[in-house]
Amino acid sequence: MVLNITASWLSRRICLFRSANKAFSSNASSLIPKNTKEPFISAHKQIQNGVVYDKKPMQLTLVAGKQYSWCLCGRSHNQPFCDGTHRMQELKITQKPIRFSVEETKTYWLCNCKQTRSRPFCDGTHKTTAVQEQTSIIRQ
Repeated sequence: MVLNITASWLSRRICLFRSANKAFSSNASSLIPKNTKEPFISAHKQIQNGVVYDKKPMQLTLVAGKQYSWCLCGRSHNQPFCDGTHRMQELKITQKPIRFSVEETKTYWLCNCKQTRSRPFCDGTHKTTAVQEQTSIIRQ
């Protein structure tokens, strides 16, 4: 009986791992949501990325239709959202926040490494060697 429970527990853990791993694999581009505000704004066309805030994404429940401002500079104290730190002239930050909204209320993974090509959503870029070798603002 104990062996059966352990096997059941293990199979659930493997299933959860596979679904989480699939969401952050490089071939999961169809799973990455779209920014519904992208056609109306140009901030997503910024060439430079911000500094690496963290080397893992943040899971949040977002509300459909609500406008959010995702921090691109990586220096906000309200991560992953913008708190206006980029406006401090002495920091000479050129990145602006990415305004976005989602089509349905559910849980999303937002990028915290600030290197994603699917701003503001995580596309797994934090797993690359280039990001892992950088020093993040948040220390593990």
